[in-house]
Amino acid sequence: MKERISGILAALITPFDENGNIKLELAPDLVKLYQDQGAAGLYMTGFTGEGAFMDVGQRKAWAEAVLKAAEDKLPVFVHVGYCANPDDAVELAAHASRHGAFAVSSVGISSESDLDENVAYFKRISEASNLPFYIYWNSFAGNLNGGRRIEPEDLLDAMQAVPTFRGLKYTDSNLYFVDRMRRHQPDINILTGVDAMCLSGSLMGSDGAIGALQAITTGHMRVMWEKFHAGDITGAKELQTRNNNIYQSIDSPKRQMIPAIKAVLEGYYGIPAGYPCAASPFSRMTDDAEIKKLLAEFEANILK
Repeated sequence: MKERISGILAALITPFDENGNIKLELAPDLVKLYQDQGAAGLYMTGFTGEGAFMDVGQRKAWAEAVLKAAEDKLPVFVHVGYCANPDDAVELAAHASRHGAFAVSSVGISSESDLDENVAYFKRISEASNLPFYIYWNSFAGNLNGGRRIEPEDLLDAMQAVPTFRGLKYTDSNLYFVDRMRRHQPDINILTGVDAMCLSGSLMGSDGAIGALQAITTGHMRVMWEKFHAGDITGAKELQTRNNNIYQSIDSPKRQMIPAIKAVLEGYYGIPAGYPCAASPFSRMTDDAEIKKLLAEFEANILK
């Protein structure tokens, strides 16, 4: 059986300074934070890492810094999607392989692309890296079949054409899909990405979870995960509810998720995570009263 990553993985932020430069020097501090909290791995340059707003040069530089810092410490999944030109994703995949990534991952080309087009694209990424490949399934980005319904079995059968296909980062609340994939292909590696439904995903067959919230709650969610799998359902459910309180706090109408996560990394963990990417629609949190309130809500719920 092929290796299946399990447990809680942190979706990694990309820290920028006020001039739009990546704070490459923070890679070791971030890796240490997640290693100390018992992360099963890291997933970088996805939604949380603002990969959609970074150019190829920025993504390569940050990948090199993280992969060097994480060497022999944590497996790193490098997301190479969101590129306007598919050739850039292929280039990023080859680059990730050269610098020691554990796996590469990507969203589909676009919500208009059909299954054959997406499988051909995934195959190019797989062959360029020769690393385990994971689909980044995102409910907001289409269903990999031109907006048309696709059956779980049909997707997995089509992906047999991708030589290193290993699994999915499944960011969707339709957990029926998880159950059907596990039934059809028992050894597939499924890592759910809806933070507020982590335990539900495990119940339906996921091996672990990757998500934005894990950027600030990895240790909390690891204990939650361990309680659930040890049979302490009540204890795990209580931690999931506290986890969801934090999720509601960082994703409230007054706050943007990425800036809120960076504010917690700085205010609670002491890591100066900086600004959002200059090309993103996000704005750094600057209201001291709002930051204080955010940190108080976080501290009231995070497992110490």
